[in-house]
Amino acid sequence: MTHTENILLIDAGNTSTTLGLSSRGRVREIGRVPTAERRPAALRRAARRLLGARRVDAAVLCAVVPAVVPLWKNVLRELGAARPLVVSHRLKLGVAISYPRPETIGADRLANAAGAVARYGAPVIVVDFGTATTFDIISRARGYVGGIIAPGLDLMFDYLAERTALLPRIRPAAVRGRVGRSTRAAMQLGAQWGYRGMVREILAQVLRAAGERDATLVTTGGQAAWVVRGARLGLRLNRDLTLSGLARIYELNKGKVEG
Repeated sequence: MTHTENILLIDAGNTSTTLGLSSRGRVREIGRVPTAERRPAALRRAARRLLGARRVDAAVLCAVVPAVVPLWKNVLRELGAARPLVVSHRLKLGVAISYPRPETIGADRLANAAGAVARYGAPVIVVDFGTATTFDIISRARGYVGGIIAPGLDLMFDYLAERTALLPRIRPAAVRGRVGRSTRAAMQLGAQWGYRGMVREILAQVLRAAGERDATLVTTGGQAAWVVRGARLGLRLNRDLTLSGLARIYELNKGKVEG
């Protein structure tokens, strides 16, 4: 019987690290651990919960926090994946890069581009609602051409709480009505309508600048579902886009070690 190859996928974002297990080209399991967690034993436990009795055949690491790369390399070595593939612009991504300094593109944005082109083709625009909200444009003719970076929803709420005396620290939640009848409701509505308005305007400008109005619009990230629900922004929700991109990058770079 042929052994099914198990690929551990690690997407270390600014706030949360998402773990995935890919086999036969599909992401089958997902787990999460705070990126602030730096204890090797805790990271090993998170990975082993995901793996169960399965062994690790290879690993792909995507990190926007450089400090966690050596930490995860050590953890992966103990799990049996001694030489993980570390995502960078030097790898085969399945998409060309037309960007002045490709080494400055976040690894998560490269993974999103790889996953989006593999799933939807080009042109495609990816909106990732994480700690920061990123808009990445992949052109039909030129590949990855650039994007937009805006503050994320959590940063908006954190800033309000940190810079005011009385406003509470909250997280996105549904609100009934069109006028806030409490401080929390007023903040939620300000975020809900104001943030969607920002996204709508950026998308309009990006589509105009790209000159490819037939581009597929895709969204991912921790706050994506809340932002797009009922907003009529034309965004297709793909919760596992970054992990799918990591799996795709592995398939394109089997046997290669980067970083």
